[in-house]
Amino acid sequence: MTTSQLECFISLAGTLNYMKTAEQLGLTQPAVSKQIQSLETELNCKLLSRTTRSVTLTKAGTAFLTDANTIIDTFYHSKERISNYQQRDLHSLKIGYMDPHTIYLISQILKPLFVLKPNVIPEFTQDQTDANLSRLANSQLDLIVGMKDAKFKDSNIHFTKLYDEELYCVINKDHILAKELKAHRKKTVTTKDLWEYRQIISVPPYLIRNLFSKRRYIIPVNEEVDNAICANATEAYSLLLANYGYALLAGYEILQHKNLVTFKWEESPQAPFGIYSKSTVLKDKSSMEYEFIQIAATLV
Repeated sequence: MTTSQLECFISLAGTLNYMKTAEQLGLTQPAVSKQIQSLETELNCKLLSRTTRSVTLTKAGTAFLTDANTIIDTFYHSKERISNYQQRDLHSLKIGYMDPHTIYLISQILKPLFVLKPNVIPEFTQDQTDANLSRLANSQLDLIVGMKDAKFKDSNIHFTKLYDEELYCVINKDHILAKELKAHRKKTVTTKDLWEYRQIISVPPYLIRNLFSKRRYIIPVNEEVDNAICANATEAYSLLLANYGYALLAGYEILQHKNLVTFKWEESPQAPFGIYSKSTVLKDKSSMEYEFIQIAATLV
């Protein structure tokens, strides 16, 4: 499949006229016909129905038109971007992350980095840590910001620990537990305090797999109440604002909101939070990755 084939098809889908398409593209009508025929042969389906009086898109042609436009747009966008990189000496910094709330920390790191490296263009990939680690190993990412995966081992990849992350209890100010804690002037909460209330379960993925480990809960889960399970912290916040229950969230997921309060959970487990990178970049103090990690270390 070539760009010439796709451009002929996209133009013809708009004009529905071989002569007009030939004029638009500076080709002959036989040349346009040849491009369309070769594309149909490659896709093994008819894209256009042609009679002596009219040209119409088939159902397959209508379905393929969106894909054809996407492919062409991506091609020219990529071509323009690569050209800009060469002309302006731009450098991409491909950053992986898992939870959307990590973006705030990343933005705080990038701000001073742009001063040091004004030609840096960040590119982001949101995915599970194990998938991003595979991308990092294959040089599809430069850095990953998030929790450490205890099972991952690769001598070529280094984890720079920034701090030990904990879980905090977040709850609506109107919740009965929040009012009780406020009345007793408590700034921390225990599992016993939480036990009788509904929980909005949203924990970092490094803990989800081991939510139940040998019948020992890593987080308190009272199965006698109607708990809610959320895929991420954003969903949890929607239920927190609706005063459904409490949530145990990682520190980097905590958002300031006038209707919510946060308490330190006394029995919280800890896990390292930091940045994955190739081991080699730590030896190059002029690299963008090294600068990014150094700035991050000063911010947390």
